[in-house]
Amino acid sequence: MKNRAILSLAARVHEEGRRSLLAAMKEASLEELTTSCGDIFEVLFREEGQTLTAVAEKIHRTKSTACVMVDRLEKQGYVVKTPSESDGRASVIRLTDKGRALRPLMDEISDRMNESLCRGLTEAEADQLEVLLGKMTAAFGTSECTFAESKGEGRGRCSLKALKD
Repeated sequence: MKNRAILSLAARVHEEGRRSLLAAMKEASLEELTTSCGDIFEVLFREEGQTLTAVAEKIHRTKSTACVMVDRLEKQGYVVKTPSESDGRASVIRLTDKGRALRPLMDEISDRMNESLCRGLTEAEADQLEVLLGKMTAAFGTSECTFAESKGEGRGRCSLKALKD
């Protein structure tokens, strides 16, 4: 196969996306959050009351990394962590009112990011790019994330999880 600039281009898109996301977060006065916190919010916006283990699996992080992230969000007042009623060793994560209030803002930022990323692409090209990137990610064999999963609620939005630190 010929030498390709795919990884370099993907890295540039990632860096530009991350820079743009950080600017949007600053504009929205969300500097206290990290870009990777968006992963946890996306999971809890879809379904609250998930165990820490389930959240870690869905954001493709170790349980210890997810625990550090959740502990930080809890200290900032965005989530609350309580013992599971069915398993005292497990923690259940729920959004607080402050955390739930972020959803419209995060949806708006995500929609703007999606528009920016897809500027210059037709709808068919954007669909094809998502499929191809999903195939490339799967080829590494390190991620179970599928294209359907990354589309969230079927809106085809840019997920903040794609722009991790």
